Amino acid sequence: MRAAVQHAPFDVRVEDVPEPKPGIGEVKVKIAYCGICGTDPDIYDGSFGLMKAPWWPKGPFTVGHEASGVITELGPGLVGDLKVGQRAAMNFRTYCGKCYYCRSMREHQCEHVTNYEAGFAQYAIYGEAAVYPLPDKVSLEHGAFLEPVTIAVHCVDQGNIVPGKTVAICGGGTIGLLVMQIAMRAGAARVLVSDPMPEKRELAKKLGADWTVDPLTEDLEAVARAATEGRGFDTVFECSGKLAAAKQCLNLADKCGTVVWAGVYPEEAELAINPFHLFANELTLRSTTLAPYVFPRGVKLLSKLDLDPLLSEIVPLENINSALAGRKNSTAIKILVKP
Repeated sequence: MRAAVQHAPFDVRVEDVPEPKPGIGEVKVKIAYCGICGTDPDIYDGSFGLMKAPWWPKGPFTVGHEASGVITELGPGLVGDLKVGQRAAMNFRTYCGKCYYCRSMREHQCEHVTNYEAGFAQYAIYGEAAVYPLPDKVSLEHGAFLEPVTIAVHCVDQGNIVPGKTVAICGGGTIGLLVMQIAMRAGAARVLVSDPMPEKRELAKKLGADWTVDPLTEDLEAVARAATEGRGFDTVFECSGKLAAAKQCLNLADKCGTVVWAGVYPEEAELAINPFHLFANELTLRSTTLAPYVFPRGVKLLSKLDLDPLLSEIVPLENINSALAGRKNSTAIKILVKP
């Protein structure tokens, strides 16, 4: 079968590799689509901090984790009712369920996680617990959004949003626009989206943003104060991965507000913040990584969210190298790879 294999930074090759067989408790899926995540370009250039984690595979390794497809084979020892021919979307991680963190309601910090990041391929293997059948009315294209939808749901969970609250979002990419839609469904009454790309601001406006701001040419903090009668926003999400935005988010929040850093930042980066500002305004600062216990909720949301405007392009697997190389400077929201 054909699969994208990373041999070194900037060296991803689409190669013929052996077709995998599911082991005990595993499921084989014929991949229909796999999205390019914001972390994939960092994996491509070798800068992604989690590549140093003990569970990260040694090179060469397969990549791709926002996948949907059709179940083609069931391994032995399954306990559920998955069936060959079912359309599904997948989590790329299976947790042990036995370690301290799994048993303390923090499965995403599992000490013995199994990583199934292999969606940029014709077939991939997943743990049974990571496979979620798709409702009939959800397309395989939309199914590939499941993993980023779960991230956005987890972000909103962390944001302390109740009906009538105000929300600011820095970054109008996939996660930022999904956070916006889910926050509005959770009750956010007014939403501001900041992004330097006009295409993303225009899309945010079409999807329901009350204000959009170009942070490179406008005074974001002044616009935020004017929009909230001088107070700031109840909840602020940083979804761009930019350190300057992460710091500025603290100045966009109202007193007793919540700031959620949902971006992925360089491992070696440090950020100077004013602890007195947090103390005086009683701010809550949180960060997001992965999405524990959220996938069943994400599946239900796939048919409710406006996903078509977020799908910018579908590229063949053979073009994945150029898609990854150009992703950081692209105006695209979500690019899907079709094996």
